[in-house]
Amino acid sequence: MPTPQTAILLFSRTASAEAERQCFGGGVADERITRALVARAEETVAQTGLKVYRSDEVSQRGHSFGERLANAMEHVFAQGVERLLVVGNDCPQTTASHLRSAAQKMAVGENVIGPDQRGGVWLIGLQRKDFDAESFANLAWETDQLYAELVGLLPAHTAASRLNDLNTFQDISQQWFLLRRQISELFDLLLCSETAFGPCPEQPEPVAVLRRMGRAPPR
Repeated sequence: MPTPQTAILLFSRTASAEAERQCFGGGVADERITRALVARAEETVAQTGLKVYRSDEVSQRGHSFGERLANAMEHVFAQGVERLLVVGNDCPQTTASHLRSAAQKMAVGENVIGPDQRGGVWLIGLQRKDFDAESFANLAWETDQLYAELVGLLPAHTAASRLNDLNTFQDISQQWFLLRRQISELFDLLLCSETAFGPCPEQPEPVAVLRRMGRAPPR
């Protein structure tokens, strides 16, 4: 079977490893939400119909985030892939349509960068000819300077839609009305909120009722 021209790299820790790094309220919440995020990312990339390569803590090599990502990208390009879409698990707004649209732009020779709300990125779409492992490894990964540095590294690119990532409990609160439809586990966690998130301060009864109905965010 010939090597696909365009592929996806899902660069994500396993759910259990991710739960140790994230803070969505602690305990049950961290484990269930990270599991839901990883599952959603896996489902989304599968829906594109593109070849998907998976990179987690078992297969990753390198000391820093940048080294691990650059090595994973280099490995995929070594398989003969010409165009690579890189995504993680922390942007549940990502859809298969977003990824297919980026793949179409890449098919005519463009690179694609998807900015998030913090100065980082949720998507990198890269032509093989424009990939330099050392340059990518040394970018300001996991900082609010990443998008600007990528733009500097890839001046000839198309910007994808700006989407919100999800890394903290505050992100859940701010994005509640959208996220509750995307990740059903959030509603389930509300029903056992003290177990998942710990005891909450006393609330007026109308607010408490709205929370149980899923119409108000958790505290």
